[in-house]
Amino acid sequence: MINPVKMIGNIKSVTHMGESSVRTVILAGLGAYSTGIEQFGMAQHLVTKRLNGLVERGEAVEAETLRRVDDTKSVIMDRAGHQFNYALNKTCGIDRERLSNFETKIDQLQKAIDELAKKEK
Repeated sequence: MINPVKMIGNIKSVTHMGESSVRTVILAGLGAYSTGIEQFGMAQHLVTKRLNGLVERGEAVEAETLRRVDDTKSVIMDRAGHQFNYALNKTCGIDRERLSNFETKIDQLQKAIDELAKKEK
C-alpha cells in the first residue's frame, strides 16, 4: 500500500528540486546576459577607441598629403614659368619681365591718349 504522507513528501521533494533547477537555469541565463552586455560595452569602447585613433592618423596623413600637393604645385608652377619664359625668349627674343614692362607702358600710353581725347572734345 502506498503511504500518502510519504508520497506527498516525495512530490514536495521533486517539486522543490524542479524549482531549484529552474531558478538555477534562470540565474545562469541572467548571468550570461549580464556578461554579454558587459563584453559588448567593452567591445564597443574598444572599437570607438580604435576608430578615433584611425581618424587621427587619417587627419595627419591628409594634412601631410595636402602639404605635399601644395609643394608639388609650387614646383610645377615655377618650372612652367621658367619654361614659358625660355620659349618666349627663344621665339620672340623677349623675356617675361620685359613683356610685363611693355604692357605697363602700353597701358600708360592708352591712358595718356584717352586724356588727350577728352581735352579735344
